[in-house]
Amino acid sequence: MFFSAFLLSRALLASTVFAVPTSRLDGGIARRVGRQLATPFRPTETATSTATSSPSSTDPAVLSSNVWAGAGLESPANTYQSITGTLVVPHLQPATGGAIEGIYGGSAWVGLDGMTCQTSLMATGIQFIYLNQTILANSWTEVYPNPAVTMSMPVNAGDVVKLTLTATSSTTGTAVVQNLSSGQSSTVGLTSTAPLCLADAEWIVEDFEEGTFLMPFADFGSITFSDASATTQDGGTVGPCGSGSHLIDMVQSGLQFASASCAASSVTVDYLTSIPF
Repeated sequence: MFFSAFLLSRALLASTVFAVPTSRLDGGIARRVGRQLATPFRPTETATSTATSSPSSTDPAVLSSNVWAGAGLESPANTYQSITGTLVVPHLQPATGGAIEGIYGGSAWVGLDGMTCQTSLMATGIQFIYLNQTILANSWTEVYPNPAVTMSMPVNAGDVVKLTLTATSSTTGTAVVQNLSSGQSSTVGLTSTAPLCLADAEWIVEDFEEGTFLMPFADFGSITFSDASATTQDGGTVGPCGSGSHLIDMVQSGLQFASASCAASSVTVDYLTSIPF
């Protein structure tokens, strides 16, 4: 995920209390995930599940990440074709203990191949920024290794937004963001020079990073991806809490920032705390 030039320019003009790097910030999520796949993205898999106190073999495994919270499906290559989920753009608050006049952010997105694929990643979602008591948001999409792009459809806090990502081949796809509140939508064709594995499907809330700058994580309350599902290459539909499902909790500096849970057709991420650095 990337910190869009539009939101960055507004932040630089409007904020004098928080120093934001002035270097060019683009293409963030895929480049970072590519660095993290081998080790820090999946550093631990707990022996217990959040689903029950006595987990069975069908309970989602619980993983931790320093920048992600949500759920993901992990399967053999060439399993998935598309992923979808609907969310409400959150009304943000500052990080726990953070100044009201400041800047905080996050992102919510659906993706293919973010967990285990070493070659490519497709994603589309919503970026949201809290800036001096004003909430800014935009829609975006990315296919690694290409830079991310801002989509044309406007979004605002409180809007109900449906995200759909479809791989039409191992190197092409489409991202569709529909604002169900306004009736507007945007579709972007995606092409990558690196092939997708089509082995993973994810519903993620992210504390995104740009270069060496990690955005102070906004208090988003709770984000639920409803009507969440992935379609398979054979035409089947699977939910986020079935076979091969993983829950991902966000942990930074020894603190759990966000927790995730799933149901048959939904993924919920709850904000717990964050550091207002």
